[in-house]
Amino acid sequence: MLLTIVGFLTCGTFSLFALKKSEASHQNTLLTTIARFIPCPSWTLELASLCTPGPYKIAHDASLVHKYVPGSASEPSLVAHLLTFSHHNHSSPYSPTLSISVKAKYQDGLTLCDLGCLHAEREDALPSTHKLSKLHEQVALGECGLAWCVMRTHDEDPEQGVIPARVLEQWFGEERLPDGWWGVGGGRPLREVGLRDAARRAAEVGLFKEQY
Repeated sequence: MLLTIVGFLTCGTFSLFALKKSEASHQNTLLTTIARFIPCPSWTLELASLCTPGPYKIAHDASLVHKYVPGSASEPSLVAHLLTFSHHNHSSPYSPTLSISVKAKYQDGLTLCDLGCLHAEREDALPSTHKLSKLHEQVALGECGLAWCVMRTHDEDPEQGVIPARVLEQWFGEERLPDGWWGVGGGRPLREVGLRDAARRAAEVGLFKEQY
């Protein structure tokens, strides 16, 4: 996840600007006088910049619904494949090495294991000239893990849950928050999802990918 943060930082634009006199303190002290001549750093990130290709950017060629970068729009054929995949239970048998049971109780949606299988399938289909670097591999795993954390259903067992097909279509296909997601019982996580949670799920996606 730290590598992903680096990718976000490199997608933004760093600049320096001089502090305006009106922005400084009205009291004309030595410190405020000096501050007017010291450039202040600024960092700006635009959403369109996230799809900029590069070895240290977060955009990569194994996105679940985006064909090779650059490009900000989802690929209809990949979205259709993801939705078709979600209508079947692809989860593999329970593995004692993982912290989550991969047997889904739903036929309509994707488990964390399914996301790992989809990622493995997507990466295997890449031509040799588009193979992922270690940085982009970690970014891709983190995307799958984080998507499951924030879009899954909330069962009595916090280790269970799938991303329903309807949510997949709206989140990945239409690239918007699913209907009712923000409201109570609408799918929003019951607690905050931190870097440790996302990193843990990303690691599990990697294990599922290896077993695919």
